[in-house]
Amino acid sequence: MDVKKSKITNYQFILMIYGIQVGVGMLSLPRELAAKSGTSSWISILFGGLISTLISIVYIKLREKSPNSNFLSFFTFYLGKFLGSIVLLLLSIYLIFAGYVVLIRAILYIQSYILQETSEYVLVILFLVPTYQLITGGVHILAKYVEAIFPLAIFGQIMLLFTLKDTDINFILPIIKDGWLPIFKTIPTTATSFLGVELIFIYYPYLKTKEKAIKGVVIANAMTTITYLSVTIICFVIYSPYEISRIHEPVIDILSVIEFQYIERLDFILFSLFLMIISKTWVNYIWAGMTGVAELFKIKRFTLFVLILFILFIISTFLFIPTFKNTTEELRIITVSGLNILIGVPILLWIGGIVKKSLNKVKIN
Repeated sequence: MDVKKSKITNYQFILMIYGIQVGVGMLSLPRELAAKSGTSSWISILFGGLISTLISIVYIKLREKSPNSNFLSFFTFYLGKFLGSIVLLLLSIYLIFAGYVVLIRAILYIQSYILQETSEYVLVILFLVPTYQLITGGVHILAKYVEAIFPLAIFGQIMLLFTLKDTDINFILPIIKDGWLPIFKTIPTTATSFLGVELIFIYYPYLKTKEKAIKGVVIANAMTTITYLSVTIICFVIYSPYEISRIHEPVIDILSVIEFQYIERLDFILFSLFLMIISKTWVNYIWAGMTGVAELFKIKRFTLFVLILFILFIISTFLFIPTFKNTTEELRIITVSGLNILIGVPILLWIGGIVKKSLNKVKIN
C-alpha cells in the first residue's frame, strides 16, 4: 500500500482505534468483571482506559522516530533486519489469528440467535465477501467504512438506555464494598479489553496530521472507556450480582428486553447492527496482519494473497467445526498474547533504540 497516496484524517484515525477496541469482548466483559471482583469492578475500567492511553502515547512517541516508514521498515529501524522481521512475522500471525477468531465468534452468535440451520462455513463465505472487498481496498477504504458505521455504535448505546426502566441502583451500592484490592486485581481484565492500540504502528504513516496523533489516541481511548463503562453499569443495575455472573453474554441478553409497540423481535435488528460494529475489529486485524506478511515477503499480488488466505479460512471452518467452547479458549490465548504484545513490544523497541544509539556512538568514536 502506497503510504503517500493512501491517507486518513485524524477523525478517521480516532474512529479506527475506537472501532478495533470495541469488539466481542464487550459482550461478556460485565460478567467477567462481576465474577472477579463484584459490581464495584466497573471502577477498574477507568484504570484500564488510563493504562491504554499511556501505552498509546508511548506507541506514538516510538513511531515519531520513523514516521513515514512502512510496517517492516519501522521494526527493522529499531531492531535490525533479522530480529525486526521475526517480530513482524509473529505480530502478523497474531493479528490474522485474532481477526479470524473474532469473525468466527461473531458467526457463532449469528448461528445461535438468528440462523440456527445455516452451516458455519456458509456464513464464513458470506462474511468474507465484503471483508475481501474492504481489505483489498486499502486503509482509506477501511477508514471510510469505520466512519460510515460509527453512527450505528452511537445508536446501539442509545437503544441500551431503553432497558433502564427496570433497574435497581442498589445492585452497585456501596460503590467500593470490598475495598480496592479486588478492583486492582481486575485491572488486567479491563486492560485487555483495550487491545487494538498496537495497530497504531501501522496506522500512523497514513495519518495526514501526525502532530495531532497523541490527541487522537487520547480521544479514542476515552471513547472506548465511556462505552465499556456505560454498557457495564447498565448490565450491573439491571441484573443482580447473583444473576450477572451466571449470564454468559449479558449485553446480548438485555437486547431481548427492549420492546416497542409496533416492532417485533427488535433484538434481531439490534443484534444485526451490533455485528456490523464488531466487524470493524476483524476487518482491521486481518488487514493489518496480511499487510505485515505482504511487506515481509514482498508479496506484490496482494489481492491474490488475500483470496488464498480466505480460502484457507473456509477450509479450516469446514474441517474443524467451531464451537463457543473452543473459541472461548482461543480468545483467552489471544487475550494473554495481546497483553504481552501490548506491553512487551514497546519495551523491546525501546531497548532496541538504546542499543542502536550506543552502536552508532561507538562507530563515530
